Amino acid sequence: MRYPLFGVRRRESLGSLNHYLIGLALVVGAVLLRLMITSEATSAAAPFITFFPATALAALIGGLGPGIMVAACGAVLASTIFWTHPVFEFVAEDWVLLCFYLVTEIIICLVIDAMHSASSRYLMLIEEVESKTKTHPFSRETNQHCRQAKNDG
Repeated sequence: MRYPLFGVRRRESLGSLNHYLIGLALVVGAVLLRLMITSEATSAAAPFITFFPATALAALIGGLGPGIMVAACGAVLASTIFWTHPVFEFVAEDWVLLCFYLVTEIIICLVIDAMHSASSRYLMLIEEVESKTKTHPFSRETNQHCRQAKNDG
């Protein structure tokens, strides 16, 4: 395959079990990274910051399903671990922040899924064109004429 990164993902849009396990590993990594960069003064600042790249990587590797799963896990974990007040005492700003995070993550997953679909269609078209030019009777003659013109010219 010409593009090995795109070959990592299976053709199903929801991914496989391995892709979900990779997504969970990315969630754990995002939480650990966030805990490493968090201090008491900045515990509530940017609670979702490490989950954006985790979601993008999960969607890139596993597709739409693992990406959405990582985004949902990030929303739950960030709101329970990194906010200073209890989860059930959300204020309006917290709800706005949480909704903005989820909408942004869903858009990221959908864009990456659309990129995967477009690259799959592109690769199928290339294979189709290559197979048609190999079997077309005039393609051999055209290739011979091109080689001869190149050698003459």
